[in-house]
Amino acid sequence: MVEHDFYKLMQIPLYSDFQVVKKRYYELALLYHPDKHPNNKDAEEYFKIVTQGYNELGDTDKKNRYDEHLKNYYYFKVETPKRIQKSNLEVAEKLFQNSERKRQNIISDYLEAEKTLSHQYRLLIAILLSMSGFLMTYNHWFINYHGIDIIYNFSGFLIYYFGVYLIPNNIYRKDAYKNAIHFKNNTADRRAVRIFLTLFFSLPIIFYGIVETSAQLQLAYFSDYTTCESVIFQEDMVFYEYIVNDEKILRSLVPKFKDTNIPERRIRVKFSRLNPRISEIIIVE
Repeated sequence: MVEHDFYKLMQIPLYSDFQVVKKRYYELALLYHPDKHPNNKDAEEYFKIVTQGYNELGDTDKKNRYDEHLKNYYYFKVETPKRIQKSNLEVAEKLFQNSERKRQNIISDYLEAEKTLSHQYRLLIAILLSMSGFLMTYNHWFINYHGIDIIYNFSGFLIYYFGVYLIPNNIYRKDAYKNAIHFKNNTADRRAVRIFLTLFFSLPIIFYGIVETSAQLQLAYFSDYTTCESVIFQEDMVFYEYIVNDEKILRSLVPKFKDTNIPERRIRVKFSRLNPRISEIIIVE
């Protein structure tokens, strides 16, 4: 059974003689030897497989057996259970060669990116970017509760979703590289899509939950009271106005009480000292 095509992993012609293998191995050693990338596990894994191939192809008997197994591997890869026409075989061979080129491109692109910035750092940057966008929007909403600056919040959401795109993209590239060097079918996109959709659709729920929880905590532990300047009941909503620190604030909400004929003198505004825009109305005896 063939686990790796060492020729393709070394990017040399199939069934090359040992001198070609040896030359290419030394070239790869200069690029990917673990001593040159002490903290890069992917380069270490790649070089480990290449070294395995060098040892396999450096022995004449092992190389002959390996080449025979590799020829059988490619024959059965493009052969169908029934006898097929030569033209169909050529098409199948071209499709397979195209698949191999894509696999090699995945490997080379990933390793090139690793030389610039490791996968772990790229993933960390994507997570931090996403978190910063989330916090930018939340903090602005927190400070200006129900008085939202659309442009500011839209920018925060854009930064968040850009990070949301980069996180599964990094995971996809890592998984695709793993599949490529181990000759596995590339199913990395499924995991990446699941992660992207989870992050994409969970934001509104998480954001709303945090904002509402923050408001309730502030009203529970950092609250004060003031009188209403005006109160208007309209259908299922109540619109009320109050003054805090010489600032006139207008708010609306669904009242917790059903009686809309309560005298205005019995209505008080409970507001947060941290953010006076967070408030509710209560009835006093």
